[in-house]
Amino acid sequence: MSVAAEQGVIAAILKMPHIAKKCGLSASEFQSQACQDIYQSIREKSDSGELFDLITIGTDLNNKLPEKDAAYLFDFMGKLMAETAVMPGMFETYCHEIKRSYRLTEIRTIANTLLIDVEESKSPESADKAIAALMALENTGRNYSWTMEHAVKAGLRQVEEVSARDGMVGVNTGLPELNDATGGFNDSDLVIIGARPAMGKTALLLNLANNCNVPAGIVSAEQGHDQIGKRMLSIEGSCDAQRIRKADLSGDFVNDLGRAARRLIDKKIWINDRPAINIIQLCRQVREWAHRYEIKIAFVDYVQKIKGSRRGMSPKEEAAEVVGMLKNLAKELGIPIVALAQVNREVDKRPDPRPNMGDLSNAAEIEQEADLVIMLYRDEAYNPDTPDKGIAELLVEKNRHGPTGRIRCQWIGRYMQFKELTSQNYMDHYS
Repeated sequence: MSVAAEQGVIAAILKMPHIAKKCGLSASEFQSQACQDIYQSIREKSDSGELFDLITIGTDLNNKLPEKDAAYLFDFMGKLMAETAVMPGMFETYCHEIKRSYRLTEIRTIANTLLIDVEESKSPESADKAIAALMALENTGRNYSWTMEHAVKAGLRQVEEVSARDGMVGVNTGLPELNDATGGFNDSDLVIIGARPAMGKTALLLNLANNCNVPAGIVSAEQGHDQIGKRMLSIEGSCDAQRIRKADLSGDFVNDLGRAARRLIDKKIWINDRPAINIIQLCRQVREWAHRYEIKIAFVDYVQKIKGSRRGMSPKEEAAEVVGMLKNLAKELGIPIVALAQVNREVDKRPDPRPNMGDLSNAAEIEQEADLVIMLYRDEAYNPDTPDKGIAELLVEKNRHGPTGRIRCQWIGRYMQFKELTSQNYMDHYS
């Protein structure tokens, strides 16, 4: 069926060149070498916006191939056009059959390669290579060559889509000002959030995960799933974290916890709390979540806690490998990855301890890969009598999608919540 489908696709495009743009195949997905060569020429003409027909494709093939091969292909195309009945309604079905047949062939190849690698290397890392190869099949047939007309039309379509979503391009952060600055967390982006200890960066990460309203994964090398569960109950239910820790269930508190628990249980969030997890294991877990649960964002706590793929790596080498592989993973899966990072203690010695991007541990490696870098600062952690009590600052140091600068939001410590800073909200808690 696949060979017949290939010939049907070629014949249909030659008779109706305008439908070439509807074909999402790449030449490599065709089994027949003749169809591969012909389709490659068709694809190049179509992607460049050129008109084409039997004669122009034949001329193109004659310029690329030996005369004998080009002559054969020209005759082959002529016979296809003369002898193949084209049913326009079947075109997409033929394309689907070609892609399905190609994928099955590739899956068998990947499976056989995995068996050979396991026997030869005796290493479980062979499975990661196989998983990456399987995920890469999703990108087969994707076009990477466009005319300016295509680019402008695609840009206008995105503008219309974003307008319909009130300016949101990516995953919701739950903080309106941060959404305005970034458009949300964008697909394929690596987002780094840096802070000193006790600033609330894990709480911020959990707030972001709770607010995103899409399937999400959390890799926590810092805290166990039970600790995350208690924090999430506090965040979701506005339940006093201290009372949760002390199991103080007096009054209506137990009812508040129950309501928060019921809401949280329905959220599609998966957690891996493996201690001393390495970057290979982390990538394996996120790929599994993406494949099985179709997660739309992943959160990592935190970069410097993630081990490198080899023993004996220096902290700088580990950081470079971890952030590099996190960025590649974000691109591979087409989802944003939000990772926390530690800030050097030297900032504590400065008159103004607000951190900047250069204060990140192994900053150069992180700066190079990150698309968005946010530093978290709370003045009350340094100055208990500050007039900015209950206010957190998100210092946007790098932003490939918009402006940099300072965003102020409300920090409600007893509930571990980060919220939009409004006069009414602030007065409710700090008046």
